[in-house]
Amino acid sequence: MTVIAFVNLGLWQLRRHEEKTDLRDTVAAAQALPPVPIEEAPAGSYRRVGATGSFDGSLQTKVLRSQGGVSGYHVLTPFLFDEGRAVLVDRGWIPLDAAIPAPYAGVTVIEGTLWPAEAGSSIPDDLDPAVRRIDPEIQAAFADYEFLGEYLLLTASRDESTEVPLLPDPAEVSLGPHLGYAAQWFLFAVVVLVGYPALLRRNLRR
Repeated sequence: MTVIAFVNLGLWQLRRHEEKTDLRDTVAAAQALPPVPIEEAPAGSYRRVGATGSFDGSLQTKVLRSQGGVSGYHVLTPFLFDEGRAVLVDRGWIPLDAAIPAPYAGVTVIEGTLWPAEAGSSIPDDLDPAVRRIDPEIQAAFADYEFLGEYLLLTASRDESTEVPLLPDPAEVSLGPHLGYAAQWFLFAVVVLVGYPALLRRNLRR
């Protein structure tokens, strides 16, 4: 039974690796397509989109993130692109000791990649000083307009300000350690198959 359990766990890790690989390929295929207006992007499409609208600096906050191996924050700012509709934008990275830069004031054009919201902790009591995850539901709890269920990783904007965060790293899917874990479970199964009989034979000789 132990060997069967180890083998099943190894197979499960292999399936998880295949799922991540399929998702990576899906994202890569979506990224290869030309950008579309954000209003036309299907939910969960991982598409590159463009949007015209304005940032709402009153509801911006930050989330702890590292970039290039350096700890800091990513700046999260709602972007109103339609009457009563907004998308939460990850505007990019700032150092730990930096103040949150104000967004561009006025109508502007942005481009980015739609990315799934991060699940996790409950809605905080306020947005200051930072949130624990990137999830439009958090900002929506403090806003009087609706948010898309995904957020946007900014790749370009017509922001004329000189005080802007460093753009976020490109969107990508991590394959994770599933292959390594699968190899470990299969190794455990081999150890039991080979080692346990050997131990029994040695005990019998005694």
